[in-house]
Amino acid sequence: MKFKVSLKNLNSLTVGNSSRIAHVDIGFNDMGIPGSAIKGAMRTAISWAIGNGLLQGFTSCGQVNPEKIIDAHKNGACDVCKLYGYPNHEGVLRVSSIKVDDVKVLTRVSIKDETNTSKEGALFKQEVIPPEREFTFEVELFSDDCRMIELTLFSLYFLRFWRLGRGGMIDLKVDEMKADEMKKCPSLEVKKYLGDWLWQ
Repeated sequence: MKFKVSLKNLNSLTVGNSSRIAHVDIGFNDMGIPGSAIKGAMRTAISWAIGNGLLQGFTSCGQVNPEKIIDAHKNGACDVCKLYGYPNHEGVLRVSSIKVDDVKVLTRVSIKDETNTSKEGALFKQEVIPPEREFTFEVELFSDDCRMIELTLFSLYFLRFWRLGRGGMIDLKVDEMKADEMKKCPSLEVKKYLGDWLWQ
């Protein structure tokens, strides 16, 4: 099952890597926005939602350390790890990458965590996607389990309240959900909230 998803960045967005450009301190990833970055953000967002009681009926071990994940799964894997994978288990979700061509350079200043004020002489240059750019990517689910479909859709829903890359706020909507594939999961109420942008 595939979903075509539109993504819009609400502020300047960077998915960084180690820059090879001497005049830029934080370069944009050479791969654009990797599917692994989107998938990781989806996983973090849904784990946060479940952990904070915003979504009932699903489980998340809330762990990122491989040894702790294995320990948490002694009595069976949590729903999030079944979907996204965990050590020695690949998961059933794939996310495509986004090609990025329009990148600008911003000059920014570092902030002191203790005082939330600028650090003197701590300017840096960063490659960003300017706000209000729209992209598309695909989410492919290798399962017809209604719970896994629902968890995937909720992951996209809660990603709107999370962040992508270096603190980037995004909006998204699901453009294509084939009706015949959804017939066997009539209780997917979340899909009606994903048909349009949330942050208009």
